[in-house]
Amino acid sequence: MWNRQQVKEQAKQIMKRNYWKMFVVTLIAGILSTDYVTVIQEVQGFVPDVVLPSMFSSILSFLSMESIVGLLFSIFIGFAIRVGEQYYFIKNHNGNPELSEIFQGFKGNYLNVVKITLIMELKIMLWLLL
Repeated sequence: MWNRQQVKEQAKQIMKRNYWKMFVVTLIAGILSTDYVTVIQEVQGFVPDVVLPSMFSSILSFLSMESIVGLLFSIFIGFAIRVGEQYYFIKNHNGNPELSEIFQGFKGNYLNVVKITLIMELKIMLWLLL
């Protein structure tokens, strides 16, 4: 069993070895897997329905379409990117992986990655309701 000092020393060595690559992977994953749905819903929440004239109703319908597109983007692109990010950090523990490892979620059985991640997210959301 590891103690705290061993884990901390090992983490320091890994950070010294690949700090900037880890930073870039986290930045890319953060940008590509951002939850655009919540951003768009927050923008919609600032605009009250009573104040808007009827000519802006098409803009609101466009924003709801943006919500749907954002949700689909975060499911089909964001989930695979998050899986690839975790894969990179697992491989980073033992070696010096390439930056392309972040796209590992798209290789192999892509639909299985999306399906399993979606099921996991739904289970987390349902447990939060308890």
